[in-house]
Amino acid sequence: MEEKTYRERNIKFLLSLVFLLVFSVVILLYLLSLGTFLPFNVEGDYDLLNISVFTMGSFIFLSSALSLIAYAFSLLILKKENTDIVKTNCVKFGILLTIGIFLVVLLNFFHILDIFWGVGILLVLVIASFVI
Repeated sequence: MEEKTYRERNIKFLLSLVFLLVFSVVILLYLLSLGTFLPFNVEGDYDLLNISVFTMGSFIFLSSALSLIAYAFSLLILKKENTDIVKTNCVKFGILLTIGIFLVVLLNFFHILDIFWGVGILLVLVIASFVI
């Protein structure tokens, strides 16, 4: 059994993240160009299906973009060795930061927390996670 080289494993990981990024952007652009894809239905109530589709698409886009940025940062700037642990940590970081951004936006939407305070708290938590 032949083991894959370093470059083949790296390209497979990067292409999967880029595919998720491009696919989610294409789907979101298509849906936003439709006149019927609105957050409200005919009666004026919230259309939860459209809201959840948009939320999931933007979650996939944001998490894959942040994972790519974290992976590029760890390889190019921090000069870490390319291992499965680095890839796993980058994906975890992207998903956790995306959940944090969505939480800040959700709290701002319901007027529980101001957006500037929420982003400030999120930045403090991110910096604290690197220190600890």
